Amino acid sequence: MVGKTKQNKPRQSIIIGRCYCDDVVKYPFYWCEELIKEAEGKLNIIDLQKENFIEEKFLKLMEKHNPEFVFLNGHGDEFSAMGFNKTPVIIANKNDYLLKGKIVNVISCFTAKFLAPCAMDKGCRGYIGYKNYFYICYIENEPEKDIIAKMFQEAVNSGSKVLINGGSIKDAFEKSQEIYEKRINECKGKYFQSTTSEGMKDNLQDIISALIWNKKHQIYFSLED
Repeated sequence: MVGKTKQNKPRQSIIIGRCYCDDVVKYPFYWCEELIKEAEGKLNIIDLQKENFIEEKFLKLMEKHNPEFVFLNGHGDEFSAMGFNKTPVIIANKNDYLLKGKIVNVISCFTAKFLAPCAMDKGCRGYIGYKNYFYICYIENEPEKDIIAKMFQEAVNSGSKVLINGGSIKDAFEKSQEIYEKRINECKGKYFQSTTSEGMKDNLQDIISALIWNKKHQIYFSLED
């Protein structure tokens, strides 16, 4: 009889990149706190934030930890996901090879239009993002107190939670789409209530338009399908 020592499987890692450069991206910055709590005990968490969310440090951490998941929040364009002070961190046909084998969720404008397909060509396992502008509606200066921004937080974080808990890219995308649709319908219901003031209707119209826009322009790519 030969005894064997059971080897513990190394815990997978997640890199969360988030910046706090202006009054818009501070909302997704705050939303990441919920994801960090969700990932605690399940994943090795690398929280790359504020002035540390730059290309050089991102590259070093990607090479050191080889994470399973890459979640980025901030500004973006067709060719790059941006970090601190809108400096590109992931750039199409420059360093998008870093996403090979990774599951990626990017909350920013435009990155799903060109960056995502380029990364997929280089072996990225899956990518959720937005092919056009990503809109956030808010009424408070403090994200944690904002009940309007909370609807957008729920829509984007619901997909990320699916991924953290082992779900597929498709499942994550569909969950996010489901929450968008749920919040759209709730806002439409309030809009048509007889007690809703004209001022509130104007606000609801803006919120509904933003939710519909985000839902329409959120897309995913996956090697698993």
